Amino acid sequence: NKAATLNKGDNMLVRKLDAVMLTADDLPPTMELDVSSSFAIAGKRKFPPIVDGFLQSWNSTRPAEDISVSYWLLGSVEDAKTAAGEGLGTLASAGIYLPEPRPEDVIGDATWRLENNASIWFVKNNVLVFIMGGRPRINQLPFTRSVARKIEAKINAASNQQ
Repeated sequence: NKAATLNKGDNMLVRKLDAVMLTADDLPPTMELDVSSSFAIAGKRKFPPIVDGFLQSWNSTRPAEDISVSYWLLGSVEDAKTAAGEGLGTLASAGIYLPEPRPEDVIGDATWRLENNASIWFVKNNVLVFIMGGRPRINQLPFTRSVARKIEAKINAASNQQ
C-alpha cells in the first residue's frame, strides 16, 4: 500500500496523486489528455523515496496550451524539497532554473523556472510538480502559471481532507 509509506502524524500531506492531477474539467475545452503519452513514472532512486509519480500530456487545438505535467508524491514535505533540488540539478543541462523572482508569482512553497521559458517547477507540501510548455517560442508562461495555480488549489484541497 503506497499510502502507508507516508509519514504518520503529518496531517497536511497529500495521500494520493489522483486527488491533485488535472482533469479535462480543470482545463479549457480546447485541450484533451493524450492518453498514449500519459503514464506512471516510477522513482529510479532510493532517496528521497518517491511514493508515486505520473506524467500527463495535454494537447490543444491552440499550440500555446500544449503542456506536459509531471507529478511526484513524496513521503514528507522535507523529501519533496530534497527531490525538487535533485530534479532541478538533473535539468541544469537544459538551462539554469532559478527561484521565481517575483513573490506574487511564487506557486506552492517554492517555485523555479527558466528565464524566458514557460517551464515551471514547484513544490507544495509533499508534492513536486513540473509543468513544461510544448511550444517555448510562444509566450506560454501566463497559461502555464494558471495551470500551476489550479494544481496548487487541488493540493491544498487534498491536504485538508483527512
